[in-house]
Amino acid sequence: MNITHFEETNPVSLLMQYQWLTQAKLAKALGVGRSALSDWMCGRRNPCRTIRRLAWELQQQINVWPNRYFFFSFSTEKINPIQLLKKYPGFSREALAEALGVSLVSVNNWACGKRNPSPSAQRLAWELDKKWSAIVHVSCA
Repeated sequence: MNITHFEETNPVSLLMQYQWLTQAKLAKALGVGRSALSDWMCGRRNPCRTIRRLAWELQQQINVWPNRYFFFSFSTEKINPIQLLKKYPGFSREALAEALGVSLVSVNNWACGKRNPSPSAQRLAWELDKKWSAIVHVSCA
């Protein structure tokens, strides 16, 4: 699987664009606490690449929803990112690190069981798997 480019957006921009979107809903979808969102909104911290990539994926879901104001909810499903290495042969640890916006050291630590991926990395892995499964399914058809 060839990965060359990933889009990112600041999650705070989602709150500004979609008035119906609450901090609680967005925090849950991103796998972070509301205090993290508050810090980003006040400029005390900036969201990491993983969060910005996940926010972009969430924005794509909102953009294709037929009626954005009613009955929209984000999935909060997660998978261990290491499962992507097993599911997509030829997908390297380096490519996984790039896709998730984390370091190769982090991926190696997850693979060896030294650390667990963050909830945000697990959420992004699930979103990417959903997207890539559709791409693989279409290209094989």
